[in-house]
Amino acid sequence: MEIYYAKSPEDALRRMTDKLIKIMQSKPGLVPFNLALSGGSTAQRIFALWREEYKQQIDWNRIRFYWVDERCVSPEDDESNFKHADQQLFRPIGIPRTHIYRIFGEKDPSMEANRYSELINQQLPKKNGLPYFDAIILGIGLDGHTASIFSSCNFLLNDTRSYAVAVHPESKQLRITLTGPVILNSTPLLVPVIGENKKAIFERLLEARTITESFPAACIMYRAASTSVFTDIKER
Repeated sequence: MEIYYAKSPEDALRRMTDKLIKIMQSKPGLVPFNLALSGGSTAQRIFALWREEYKQQIDWNRIRFYWVDERCVSPEDDESNFKHADQQLFRPIGIPRTHIYRIFGEKDPSMEANRYSELINQQLPKKNGLPYFDAIILGIGLDGHTASIFSSCNFLLNDTRSYAVAVHPESKQLRITLTGPVILNSTPLLVPVIGENKKAIFERLLEARTITESFPAACIMYRAASTSVFTDIKER
């Protein structure tokens, strides 16, 4: 795991974006670049930065957008990860709708998890017998979850399905999430950890000597072939 320290949240997100561009440039230019996005407040800051500073610097036409996870709500709901990406990035940048593969959070969760699993099995190239993303942007929750893999559903770290249904341990909200084996399938993971409220969980990540399934983010980030963390939290 590599950690990149920055002076501000914006600088951390710029460093992450520059890393993403380098990964894109390392791939053949005519081949679609399959990117899995996360949601939340950090994602919204990423979308704003991309819209304002990277509109001309990224080859948007190459990217095919998928989701790491989605809440089981309609795309008009304020909790929808797709809604924020669509309003703050896709429409302003002019991303073709055929390049966007959203999770239908408004449909039956189990059926939609199966449908989305089949979708990426068909759309993505395979590596080690599993679908392979060119890059995945992940976050770390204040409780140590990543994607929608919480300690209460840590079996998803080893689930054989590509996507499955998760339950938020407090709100009981249903979510559809990418599972551990596909996240860990040699894909570069880009992990922005910004804001003072993330300091405690970031320090816990650094101190994770024994990786237990009660800390899903550590399980993923220490086991991945390539994890790059970008943070504005001061280096100790």
